[in-house]
Amino acid sequence: MIHRMCMGLLPPKPHTTLYENGKLLMEQMVTRQGFNGPYSILYYRVPPTDEFEVRSLELPGFCPVKLVEKQPLHRRHIRTQDFKPRGDYLTGRKTLFVNRDVQIGLCKATDAPGGFFSNGDGDELWFINEGSGVLESVYGVLRFKKHDYVLIPISTPYRIRFDDNRGTGLIFEGRPWLGVPPEYRNNWGQISDYAPFSHRDFRGPTELLTLDGETHKSFELAIKMGDELSVHKFKHHPLNVAGWDGTIYPVAFSIHDFQPKTGLVHLPPTIHTNFAGSGFVVCSFVPRKVDYHPQAIPCPYAHASVDMDEILYYVDGNFTSRRGIEAESISLHPKGITHGPHPGTYERSIGTSTTSELAVMCDTYEALRMTTIAAGIEDVDYHRTWVDREGESEWLLDREKGK
Repeated sequence: MIHRMCMGLLPPKPHTTLYENGKLLMEQMVTRQGFNGPYSILYYRVPPTDEFEVRSLELPGFCPVKLVEKQPLHRRHIRTQDFKPRGDYLTGRKTLFVNRDVQIGLCKATDAPGGFFSNGDGDELWFINEGSGVLESVYGVLRFKKHDYVLIPISTPYRIRFDDNRGTGLIFEGRPWLGVPPEYRNNWGQISDYAPFSHRDFRGPTELLTLDGETHKSFELAIKMGDELSVHKFKHHPLNVAGWDGTIYPVAFSIHDFQPKTGLVHLPPTIHTNFAGSGFVVCSFVPRKVDYHPQAIPCPYAHASVDMDEILYYVDGNFTSRRGIEAESISLHPKGITHGPHPGTYERSIGTSTTSELAVMCDTYEALRMTTIAAGIEDVDYHRTWVDREGESEWLLDREKGK
C-alpha cells in the first residue's frame, strides 16, 4: 500500500507457471476490495490450504474484551505505566478502547514469541514505544526499532520477535482499513511532495523467511475474525514462500521521520495526521519549531470538539498543555465536554520557540468505550486536575479578584 515491492522468485507474468527445482509453485493472490483494490501475489512451495484442524481460543482482555458497564462523561487519564508486563506479542496484548472503527490496545511483552497470528478484522498499526526486534511474516523479515510504527495489512500471518523478548507497543486495529491518508497521495497514487513524509521513509521486508527445517512440521496459526479467535492447524508450514510481488506487505516508519509543519499562529492538530482509517486518524506530535507571530500563544487553546473523541499517548518530552502527565500516560478527552490546557500552561507558553513533545494521538468520530482493563489503571482524579491538583492560573485568580 506504499509502493510495489518484489522479492525472491517470480515468473515473467502473473498466473503463469513458476518452477523451483522442477517443482511447480502454488500462486496465491491477496486482494483488497475484491479484485478492485491493491494486491500482492505470492508463490508457495507448499499450498497454503492444507489445514486440517480448527479449534477455538480465548485470550481474555483481547478476545473477548469486557467493556465497563457505565462510562460517565468526563476527561480520563489511563496510566499504562501501571500496566503489568506479561506474555508475548499476542498473549500479552490487551484492549483498552473500542468502537466500531478502531480498537486500541497495549502490549508489554516479556516472553519469547509463540505461534503466528493473523488479524482478519482489520489492518494493525503498532507504535513501538520500547524495544526493537523483527516482524516475521509471510512477506519476510522486517526489522523495527524504538519509536517505529509498524503497519501490518489485514489477514497477514505474522509474529513479532522482540530483542531480549521485551518490548512495549501501542496497537491500533483499523476497521476495515488503516494506512496513508488519501489526501497525501496524488492522482497516480504517489505520496505527494507536500505530505509530511515520503516513500523513502517507509521500510519494507528485507529478506524472505528462513524456516530452518520447519517446513515439514505441523504448524498452528491463530486467526482473529469477528472478535473471536480460532487456531488453525496445518500439515506443513504454510509460510514457505519462494517469492512475491505487489503493494500489500508490512512496513515500518519512524515517528522521527515525520515532518512537522509550523505556522504564524497555532495550527490545528489535523496537520499532525500520520495515518488514517475509516472514522479516525492517528497523529504524530514530534519536536518542532512553534508559532512565530510576536503575540502567538503556542499552547493549544481550549477546544470543544463536538464530533470527535481524542486520546493522546505520551511518549517523551514536555507536552506543552499538560502537567501531572508522565511518559506512557493516555488521556481520553471525549466529545461533549471542553478540553484544554492545564492552569498556568497557557500563559507560560508565550514566547517559547520550540517544543520537545513526542506523542501519538488518535481522534475518532464514534465515541470510544473503555474496557475493564483500562478502568483498572485509571487515574480517577484526573478530571478535577484543572482545579484541584495543578493550582490556579494567574488569569483565573485575577478573575476571582474582580480584575
